Amino acid sequence: MTTKPNTTKFTNDVKQFNDWHIALFAGTNALQNTDLVTWGDGKFLPGYDVQFHVTKEVTHAFGISLMGQYGNTRQYGEGTQVNYTNAWDAKTEYYGISLLGDLNLSNLFRRIDNDSPYRWALHAYAGAGLLAYKNERKARYVYHNNPTSYNEWNTVSDISLNDKSFYAQAGLGLRYKMSQRFDLELRSMYVMTGDEEFDGSGDPKPGVWTLADIEEGRDDNMITLSLGVHYKIGRHKESLQWHDPLTSISSTPVSENIPCADDDNDGVCNLYDKCPGTPEGIRVDGAGCPLDTDNDGVYDSVDECPTIPGPPTNNGCPTPIVEVSIGSIADNLTGVIQGIEFDYDKATIREVSYPKLDAAFNILQAHPTYKFYVEGHTDAAGSVQYNQGLSERRAAAVVRYLVNKGISADQLIAVGKGESDLKHKECDPHTNCPAWKNLENRRVVFKPYGDPIQGVEYSE
Repeated sequence: MTTKPNTTKFTNDVKQFNDWHIALFAGTNALQNTDLVTWGDGKFLPGYDVQFHVTKEVTHAFGISLMGQYGNTRQYGEGTQVNYTNAWDAKTEYYGISLLGDLNLSNLFRRIDNDSPYRWALHAYAGAGLLAYKNERKARYVYHNNPTSYNEWNTVSDISLNDKSFYAQAGLGLRYKMSQRFDLELRSMYVMTGDEEFDGSGDPKPGVWTLADIEEGRDDNMITLSLGVHYKIGRHKESLQWHDPLTSISSTPVSENIPCADDDNDGVCNLYDKCPGTPEGIRVDGAGCPLDTDNDGVYDSVDECPTIPGPPTNNGCPTPIVEVSIGSIADNLTGVIQGIEFDYDKATIREVSYPKLDAAFNILQAHPTYKFYVEGHTDAAGSVQYNQGLSERRAAAVVRYLVNKGISADQLIAVGKGESDLKHKECDPHTNCPAWKNLENRRVVFKPYGDPIQGVEYSE
């Protein structure tokens, strides 16, 4: 019967680690894959980017962050002649809100045998959200006949948060544990706006060459590089993100983690003991069941032969094998077929003798390594030559019956003795004896193979 483990519901009261934290990041940004650019031709005009996070640590290696983001980019265009203007400046103010997945790679792949101080962690981020922005553009210089309004900042795009302002981002962060409450992190993110107008180049116009046609493609992207501080919220000393569960497995004694009741004192807790009530002193396996290596029903602790099966009556050791001599078996065979009957003057065995031959079969089957002579004998009636042939046929009939039952033909050798070895020697001639003595002279005898037989050539 399997014991159901005692379990309790996981609640905030049983938590051992803080699993919420907030973070503030500030840094720079640069456009990538845009028409109006942040760097190039010896110029570099980075903007700024600010991020605020609220993070829930789901496990020691994964968290979910709600992030608010605000920033401003600066970009320019060179060598472009649109509306008689060949140089432009632009700027984009943006803010967004997104949901990020936070994967703690260091905790995810930390080795169980790593006992070094755990203060650095590599994080991977990916998520998506909604992005709003407003950008402006002006001409840096114009030809003399170009309207002067191009020298002023003019709004190009003004996109609000809606279901069409979708954007995504992914990146990496290297986090350092400064204390139980504060972490420092350097992070780089690749922002995919999904919008061609984010850089201030304007909306492409079919059939007209505009600023939006400088860079092939329809996606303006951005790279951010930020430095941030995390504050861990909660009443516990440690944060879940800095706890490695393998530490508890490798270094904390089981007794400190799981209360262990062991009623039979076999070293296996009741919760996992499949054989409760094991007698004291009996060695058990990991499931609490007594060890029985040879599966003979005798526990190894008391088995005098733990690797060789044997009955409990002999302390788990095999019982001695008493070897019966071949001579004794031959006598038994001769005894069980005593009085076997054949048809008159024939080698046909009468059906009444089958049970005797079946008993001989059982004895031979139990001793397949022993080999026997099967001797046929007759009485003194008839000529010596005739009786010799009749005894050979009768001996062969007995061998044939046993072989047909399943005894190996190599185990039995038929031998005819005729009237040469009468049981009652005074019955020659047969008229000297009563009928019962002549009947006993007509017999079949088993003898061990190898014993010398007069008139028979023997070979090993």
